[in-house]
Amino acid sequence: MLEQHTIWITFAAYLLFLVGVAFWEQRRQRADSARSFLTAGGSISWPVLVMTYLASLMSTWVFFAGPGGYYRGGLGYWISELSYIILFPVIAHFTMNKVWLLNHARGYTTPADFYDDRFRSPVLRVILAFIFLVSSFPYIASVLISIGQAAQVATGGAADYRAVICIVGAAIILYVCLGGMKSVALTDTMQGLLFISLLWIIAAACLYAGFGGSVSAAFTSIWENSRDWLSYPGPDGWVPYGARLGYPLSCAIGWTIMLPHVFVRSGYSGKDMHTQRKLMILTPILQAVVWTGTMVIGLVGVALLPGLSTSDTELIIPYMIQNVIQAIHPALALVLMLAFFIGASAVGISTADSFLLVSSSIVYEDLLHHTFGVELDEKKRMVVIRATIAVIGGISILLALRPPQLIFTLIMFAIAIVMPLFPILVCAIYWKRATKEAAIVSAIVGTVLVLMTYFVWDIGGTWYGAIGMLGSTVTMIAVSLLTRPAPQDSAAFYAALDSTMAEFYAVEGEI
Repeated sequence: MLEQHTIWITFAAYLLFLVGVAFWEQRRQRADSARSFLTAGGSISWPVLVMTYLASLMSTWVFFAGPGGYYRGGLGYWISELSYIILFPVIAHFTMNKVWLLNHARGYTTPADFYDDRFRSPVLRVILAFIFLVSSFPYIASVLISIGQAAQVATGGAADYRAVICIVGAAIILYVCLGGMKSVALTDTMQGLLFISLLWIIAAACLYAGFGGSVSAAFTSIWENSRDWLSYPGPDGWVPYGARLGYPLSCAIGWTIMLPHVFVRSGYSGKDMHTQRKLMILTPILQAVVWTGTMVIGLVGVALLPGLSTSDTELIIPYMIQNVIQAIHPALALVLMLAFFIGASAVGISTADSFLLVSSSIVYEDLLHHTFGVELDEKKRMVVIRATIAVIGGISILLALRPPQLIFTLIMFAIAIVMPLFPILVCAIYWKRATKEAAIVSAIVGTVLVLMTYFVWDIGGTWYGAIGMLGSTVTMIAVSLLTRPAPQDSAAFYAALDSTMAEFYAVEGEI
């Protein structure tokens, strides 16, 4: 639909803008340490933190798997999606706010730093490092895949998929290497505002073109032609009883808390407790705004074009633009196709840059420094971290060049694999009886169960990481009761938690 030169000019301008922001931020406020480069040293204010958290969280679901999921999953899938949102403030209050308090006192860099501070186990650090890395590569690859597909769809197949993948990957690597966490947070904020606006513009335009802007007319069409979209378990059977538990849990815990890039944002990067509270309250609201927009697109899609194949539904936005809107409003169709491409790029890049940053910190801090004892001065450390970003980005590019059929599969597996680490997090904070042996065994058992859920029992699409998290919980409790804790290992951890709680809650009480 779009000419190749339109895509390339738009894309070049957009990527140059991102690199320019990173360069400006790098010149304006140089990172004085690896920790500052990787986590912003706990200095990000709440407007930027909320938006970088949301933008890095959303990823390619918004323009691909999200609308496609609502098309295939039905209204019940949207209800299931929203059900986890009410859990987020509760979970964040009792976990990530405590992580932030500890980070304020202890100065963490990687997600594993928190666990190691509590359990003092090099073995656990290595296990966690590999689990977090396993979750990172699928996400980064899914971003590159979706942007490559968006370029091909927008140009009717004229754009070179491999060229897009390589150029996007190189641009992301460059601007992450330049600016670090602060520039990533700033560009994420801009991209977050952009993709949310474009999402709702597309949703409103599709509804207007198909049904004159009437939601009731769209529902009437569904009732007459695709009534199962309104029922459980939906047209593709996506919301059976198992999924009603597994999916909300995977979103509330795996997706919004335990993925490494959001763990760092919600636990390490906030400026103060006021920022944490804003994140806790505003993020669910913004998530509801985004998911409702994607649901409206899925709703209009199934109302206008029922019976699409699974692969077509992941491209429901351009499919509707080409097959419905273009015949009615050709000029609007061109604008919407460009909006689709830019929106998909914005939401994808804002996730890939976050994962690249945290993955490089895991490789250097957890593996090279703490595991293999590599000691470097600050300048050489930054060189190694930037080189690691380039290597991880390159591997993700290679993975994206031979993509799987469904982006959704990559993303959900990444979410599921980190879910078993949540019980260890909770026990680390609230149960002094928890032991490092239990944490090690729990992480292994939970991960093995998730892998079996996907590759042996073939129920990953229903339960995701819920079975692994259950196994991890039982193992954590049982092994802790069978082993002896080492109070001296966790004494500094709990002392820091007690002192920071007294400090911040006392200050709030005086106010």
